[in-house]
Amino acid sequence: MNKTDSRINTSIVSKRTSILYTLIFILYGGLLLKIYDNIEFTPENAHVLAAAILALIFVSSICLALATSYFQYINNKLPLLKLADAAREVAKGNYSVKLPPHRKDGKIDEIEALYEDFNSMVEELASTEILKTSFVSNISHELKTPIAVISNYAALLQDKSISVEEQKQYADKINTVSHDLAELINNILQISKLDNNQVEAKNESFDLSEMLIQAILSFDSLLEEKNIDLQINIPDNISIESDPGLLKIAFNNILSNAIKFSDDSGQIEIKVNKEDSKTSISVRDQGCGMDEKALKHIFDKFYQSDKNHSAKGNGLGLAMVKQIIFLLKGNIEVQSRPGQGSLFTITLPNSPS
Repeated sequence: MNKTDSRINTSIVSKRTSILYTLIFILYGGLLLKIYDNIEFTPENAHVLAAAILALIFVSSICLALATSYFQYINNKLPLLKLADAAREVAKGNYSVKLPPHRKDGKIDEIEALYEDFNSMVEELASTEILKTSFVSNISHELKTPIAVISNYAALLQDKSISVEEQKQYADKINTVSHDLAELINNILQISKLDNNQVEAKNESFDLSEMLIQAILSFDSLLEEKNIDLQINIPDNISIESDPGLLKIAFNNILSNAIKFSDDSGQIEIKVNKEDSKTSISVRDQGCGMDEKALKHIFDKFYQSDKNHSAKGNGLGLAMVKQIIFLLKGNIEVQSRPGQGSLFTITLPNSPS
C-alpha cells in the first residue's frame, strides 16, 4: 500500500537529482568514448593504452563514488544521525530538544517531515511530563487542605469550654470536609481507571429522556438554593444505545458546574436534540464564562480558572467528563465568553461503533 504525506513537496532523491546523476553518467561515458576515439592503437602501445584507460576508469569511478557517497551522507545519513542523537537525549529525560530544519530552501522532504513529527512528539512528551508533575503537586495540595481542616476542627472539639452550638458547627464542618475528601479520592480513583483503560463502556438501549430528568431532580435543592430558572427542552422517549451509568456521571458534572458558576436567580437551559446519526445534549448557563486561556485547559486535570479556588471543586470533574465521552465514542465541545456564560455540548452516535 502506497502511503504519502501531504506536507512533502520535494523528495530526497528528486527528479532533479535523478536527472543530474543521468547527465553525469552520460558526460562521463562520452568522455571515455572521446578518449577512446583519439587513441591510435598499435601493437607496441596497446598494453600501455589499455592500462591508462583502466586507470582513468578506476580513478573516475572512485571520484564519482566518493561524490555520491558524500551526497548521500549529507542528505541521508547525517540528518538521521542527528535524529538518533536527539532521540538519545529525549530518552535521558531532556524534553527541550528540538531539531532545526535540515533544508535551507524551506521545502519539505521525507527527512524534514520526520523532523517535524519528532519535534511534535517531544512537545507532547514535555507537556505530559509537566502535567504529571503538576498532577502530583496538585493532588498533594488537594489532599493536604481538607486533612488540615479536619485536624483543626477535631482539635477545637476537644476544648471543653466550647458551647453545644459550636460543637455542632465544628462537627458539621468536619462532616462536610470529609464528604469532599471522599469525593476527591473517588474521582482520583475513577480518573486513574480511565487513564489505564480499566473502565469499559457497557452499552445498552435506554430512555435518555428519563435518565436526564432523574439526574436533574437530584439537583433540586441546589437549584432552589440559588433560585435558578431551569429551562428544559427534552423530548419524551428518546432512546439511545450507550452506557447510562457513565453518561450520567458526565452529565451530572456538567450540570453541577453550570449551577456552581451561575449567579443567584440565573438561568440554565438544558436541551436534547436527536438526529439520524447522532444525539446531542447541551447545557447552557449565564454565569461568569471563561476566556480563551481557560478554554484551552478546561479539560486538564486539576485545572481551575479560578486561581483562588473560591469556587468549590478540585478540577477533576471535567477531565473525567472528557475521558468518559471519549470512551463512549462521542464528542464534547465548549463555547464560552467572559461574563456571557458557557455552553457545553455532548454529542453521541446513535449506534456506538
